[in-house]
Amino acid sequence: MAAAVAFAHLLLFLVLVSPAACYSASPPYRCDWCPRRSTASLLPPDAADATLTGAACGYGGLAAAADLADGGFHIAAVSAGFFRRGRACSACYQLRCRGRSACAKDGVKVVVVADVPETNSTGRGGRFMLNKEAFAALTTARGGGQLASLVDAAVDVDFRKIPCAYKGKNLAVRVEETSSRDKGHLAVRFLYQGGQTDIVAVEVARAEIPGATIQSATAPSPATWQYMTRREGSPGVWHTSRVPAGPLRLRLVVTAGSGGKWLRTEGVVLPAEWQAGAVYDTGLRVTDVAASTCGGASCSASGDDDEEE
Repeated sequence: MAAAVAFAHLLLFLVLVSPAACYSASPPYRCDWCPRRSTASLLPPDAADATLTGAACGYGGLAAAADLADGGFHIAAVSAGFFRRGRACSACYQLRCRGRSACAKDGVKVVVVADVPETNSTGRGGRFMLNKEAFAALTTARGGGQLASLVDAAVDVDFRKIPCAYKGKNLAVRVEETSSRDKGHLAVRFLYQGGQTDIVAVEVARAEIPGATIQSATAPSPATWQYMTRREGSPGVWHTSRVPAGPLRLRLVVTAGSGGKWLRTEGVVLPAEWQAGAVYDTGLRVTDVAASTCGGASCSASGDDDEEE
C-alpha cells in the first residue's frame, strides 16, 4: 500500500513539473511513422464477426455493429505484441502500405477492439487484422471481388498512433463482471478514450457532492482517494478490493511521452447501486495530442518501449 501511495505522489509530481509539449492541439497529430515492420491482413470471413465483437476490450456488440468511431475509422484486431495484454484497447492507428502502387494514398484509420493469436510469421513487428471493409479501404486498387483470394496475404504497412474521433462519446467506464459491491471489489476498464494518451493511474473516491462532471488539473487530498492497480495479465483493467460504499467518482492520469495530467470527475460516475457489466459515462473527453518527441508512448504498438508491470 505504501508503494502505491508513493507511486501516486510521484505521478502527481511529474504532472506538475512536466512540459506540456505533448498536448499541442495543432496540428491534429505529429508523430512520425513508426519504424517497426508490420503487416495488415484480411480476416477470414467466418472469423471476422466473431473476432471483432470487441469482447477483449469490453465493447461487445458495439464493435460488431461498426458503430465505434467516427471520421472514417474502421475496427481492427491486433497480434499479441501490439495488444500488450490490453493496453492497446481503444487505441487508434493510421496504416499505409509500404508498396504504394496497390494501396490508398492515405491508408486506413483503425480502432483496436480485439486481439488475435500470434503466428510464426509475425516476428517482432506484429500485425493488424482487418475486416473486409477496412482491408478494402487500405487496398483500394484491389476490387472487392478479389478480397476473398487475399485472406492469407499480408501487406507490409507503416503505422502511427493517431487521435480517435468517437461519435459524441465521452470517456466511459465499464464495470467488469468480476466486481462485487458486497465484497468491496471493483474492476473497471475505460472505453472511448480518444486522444493519443495512455491512462497510467486511476483512483476512486466516494462522491460526496452530486453535480456536473468537470475536468481539473488540481488533484484533491490523497487521503480521500483509493488507489486502483492494473490487473495482473490484463493491464487494461484497473481494480481495487477496498472500494468505498456509495456513489463513486474517479480521477486518473493520462500521459503521452514525458508529460501527464490529472482528469477528475466531481460528480457521480458510478451510482451507489452500480452493477457489474454496466457502462457509465464519466463526462470527460480525452483529446490531448502527442508531439513528435513523445516516442514510444505515442507510436509504440509492440510494447518494447514500455516498462513491465
